[in-house]
Amino acid sequence: MEIGVDCIPISRFKNIEKNKNLLKKIFTEKEMEYCLKRKPSKQHFAVRFAAKEAILKALYPLNIILPLNQIEILNQEKTGQPYVNIKNLPKKLNIKLSLSHAGNMAIAHALIYK
Repeated sequence: MEIGVDCIPISRFKNIEKNKNLLKKIFTEKEMEYCLKRKPSKQHFAVRFAAKEAILKALYPLNIILPLNQIEILNQEKTGQPYVNIKNLPKKLNIKLSLSHAGNMAIAHALIYK
């Protein structure tokens, strides 16, 4: 079992929707669509970025390194609970997430287990 956590100022994502190249390097099309539908979108982008960083921190001891845009953070339709899709993950792993944002901070915890 591995754990990762990341916290980031939401203000770092101010006007990110204007930088299409950066968005494509970090987020999937589905993530961008989700975040841009919600206002202010910066908090939704920030918490997804924090989740990706938390996942990478948890994967690092397993010698797995992935580009940010291969890690997709989505939400269950009915419950809103976050879940992860990872393209080309070399091992079968379970990933649980907890995401939150308040004030100017976004935080994510990732738990990875077999």
